[in-house]
Amino acid sequence: MSETLESERWAVSGPWSGSRPIERELAERFASFVGAEWCVPVDHGSSALVAGLHALGVGPGDEVIVPGLTWVASASVVARAGAVPVLVDIDPNTLCIEPQAVEAAITPATVAITAVHLYSAMANMDALRVIADRHGLALVEDAAQAYGASWRGAGAGSLGDFGAFSAQQGKTLTSGEGGLLVTSDDGLRAKAEMLRGDGRRYATGPQVRGRSDLEERSVVQGWNMHLTEIQAGLLLDGLERLPLQNRQRALFAEQLDKDLVAEGDLESIVPYGANDQRAYYHYAIRLREGAFAGLGATAVCEALSAELGYWVHPPYRPLDGHPLYDPRRFPGAGDGPLAERLNPSAYHLPAAHREAARTVLFHHPMLLGGDAHREAIVEAFAKVRRLAGQLRAAKTK
Repeated sequence: MSETLESERWAVSGPWSGSRPIERELAERFASFVGAEWCVPVDHGSSALVAGLHALGVGPGDEVIVPGLTWVASASVVARAGAVPVLVDIDPNTLCIEPQAVEAAITPATVAITAVHLYSAMANMDALRVIADRHGLALVEDAAQAYGASWRGAGAGSLGDFGAFSAQQGKTLTSGEGGLLVTSDDGLRAKAEMLRGDGRRYATGPQVRGRSDLEERSVVQGWNMHLTEIQAGLLLDGLERLPLQNRQRALFAEQLDKDLVAEGDLESIVPYGANDQRAYYHYAIRLREGAFAGLGATAVCEALSAELGYWVHPPYRPLDGHPLYDPRRFPGAGDGPLAERLNPSAYHLPAAHREAARTVLFHHPMLLGGDAHREAIVEAFAKVRRLAGQLRAAKTK
C-alpha cells in the first residue's frame, strides 16, 4: 500500500510508471486461484456481471434465468443490459437455483442461465451445464459468495462461460468495493477488458513512462469500471490469507452443524456431493417445522442477536417481493409489454419463501472464532429454545 501511494500510478488509467501494474499481478494470481485462464478486475461485483453479459451479447428482448433467492444485483444487472430477468425457484436443500425450474422457464427468448452459489453451497453445475448445452445457452456463475469453493475439483467461477466475484466489504476477499470477472474464453476476456475501460485496453506495443499504457480501440462502447491500484493491492494481500481462513471457516461450520442438529429441531444445508469444497460466506441452519414454539427465523434471529451481541439474520427476501428489486423502475422501462415482462411479482417462488422463512444465517467472521465462540452459539440457541414459548407469547401481546 505504501509503495502504491508513493508511486506515480494509482489507477489503470494512470501513467505508466516503469513497473508492472498491481492490477495485472492480481489478475494473474486470481485466475490461477480460481482455475480460469483470465481475470479482468473491475470496480464492483455487479460490474463484473454487466461486463460479462454485454461481452456475451445479451441485450434487448433477451431473457436470462436467475434464481428468485439471491441479492438483487444478480437479477438487476440483466435489466441493466436491456434484457428480462426471469425468476425461478430454488432447491430447498442448497438454497441455490433448481435445475428443473430452469428447464421449465426456457423460452425461445432465453439466452443465458445465471447460477448463483449462495451462502455456503454451489448450484448444480453438472445439471445446469447439460441444460445450457442442450438449448444453446450461456451459463453464468455469480460466485460473489463462493471464493475457494469447488465442484469436482474445479473452482467456482471457472465452470461457466464466465464467473463474477464481488469484493465488497462483507465478502471473504475484500477491498471495500471491487469485483473480478474470470473466464477461459480469450474473446470474452478481451471484450470485458474494453467494456470496463471505456473501450480501452492494455497496449501491446512499447510503453512510455509518464504516459498511459492503454490503447484506444474502436471496437466496443464501454464504461469506466476500473479497479484502482490501491484496491488491487488490498486484494492481493487478502488472497494470501484466504485459503487458511476458508479452512478455518469450514472446520468451524462442520462442528457447528454437528452440535446444532443434535437436538433434532434444526437441520443443515445439504450440498450436492460434487460440491467437494464449500466456501462459507454465511453459515446457514434451518428451523424444522414447529421448532422453537413456531417463532420463525426472523424472531429467532432477533433473539440470537440480542444474546450474542452480533447480527444474526434471515436470508435475502425473495426477489418477487424484495423492496429493492423492481426492474420496471429502471429509466426507459415504461408501462407497456416490456414492463409486464419485468414485473417480479409475476413469478411463483414457493420454495424460496418457505426456506427464507425458516433459515438463520451467521456471517463468515463468526466462523473464524475458536471453541468458546462456537459453544456460545450453541448455548444461545439452547437459551432461545428454552424461552421460545415466552418469546412467542410476548410477541402476540
